[in-house]
Amino acid sequence: MRIGIVPRRRTACIDRDASVASACRVMREQRVGEVVVTECQDGRQIPAGIVSARDIVTRIVAVELDPAALTIGDILWIPARPASAADSVPEAVERLCASGGDALPVLDLSGNVAGIVSLDDLLLALVDGR
Repeated sequence: MRIGIVPRRRTACIDRDASVASACRVMREQRVGEVVVTECQDGRQIPAGIVSARDIVTRIVAVELDPAALTIGDILWIPARPASAADSVPEAVERLCASGGDALPVLDLSGNVAGIVSLDDLLLALVDGR
């Protein structure tokens, strides 16, 4: 089974140079718990990783840092290698486990961000045999 058919979460993207406060506004407006952090390479926006609301709470709020003064790229610890919609579910699980994160950006066959897939999404797909 390919992850292109696994239900993916709604996706919000933000440039790595945007402030953490801006990322929080995007998460609130889009009603999502994580954002795909992008960066410009060769004139294209490509995913650099994912930052979650939990990352912001534990790395910024809990230590009383100013979210307006830090960029979202400042708290992007482990860049995740994106999955492709053509990847198998086991391949995506391996990639996610290797990244140490909770979710992966998923790229469509053209290399554009198509969504986010979480470990929970992938495990459910394995159990359901979708």
